[in-house]
Amino acid sequence: MTDMDFNTADTQDSAFALIPANTLAKVCLTIRPGGAGPEGWLTQSRSSSALYLNSEAVIADGPNARRRIYTRIGFRGRNAGTGAEDTYANRGRALLRGILESAHGVRSDDTSDQARAKRSIRSFGDMSGLTFLAKIAIERDKDDPNDQGRNVIVAAIGPQHPEYAALMGTAPAAYAAAPATDADTSSNTSQNGNAPFWAQ
Repeated sequence: MTDMDFNTADTQDSAFALIPANTLAKVCLTIRPGGAGPEGWLTQSRSSSALYLNSEAVIADGPNARRRIYTRIGFRGRNAGTGAEDTYANRGRALLRGILESAHGVRSDDTSDQARAKRSIRSFGDMSGLTFLAKIAIERDKDDPNDQGRNVIVAAIGPQHPEYAALMGTAPAAYAAAPATDADTSSNTSQNGNAPFWAQ
């Protein structure tokens, strides 16, 4: 077998370098089933009663194309049921709403029936395969001063953001939709009880 020279191959430095915080990137989401909760989509924390969605997002294009970002999306915090506000779950629901809005080109202030339908899912499995615009952050272990951190998705960016159309490569009709009138808002507010719990 002939010798193979790898001296001119790329180094692996870029594989371990963190993506800078606040980077916006188009990603494709996958939910990795953990066997807990409805239909087994949730993952049970090993250290508490907390439940979360174990997500993997692959960057679609740009300088970080094919990089993978793993983010836990909260469903139930460790103190749920104690009477205290479940901020872990609230942040998770907000991120899920943002992902749906970003993927479907729905403005956050759109309260039309069509927009509300886009924010509804039948199963957490419906989240898998969605492509959306993500804001990337760096998360570090507060208990480990030597932790170099890891990339996570901190927010999903919707069509009201000035860079949305360019980075998503499309300009959905909802991008130019005018905010709902007071009449629209009041008529839809009464329907909140029919929306999934995380979208209310």
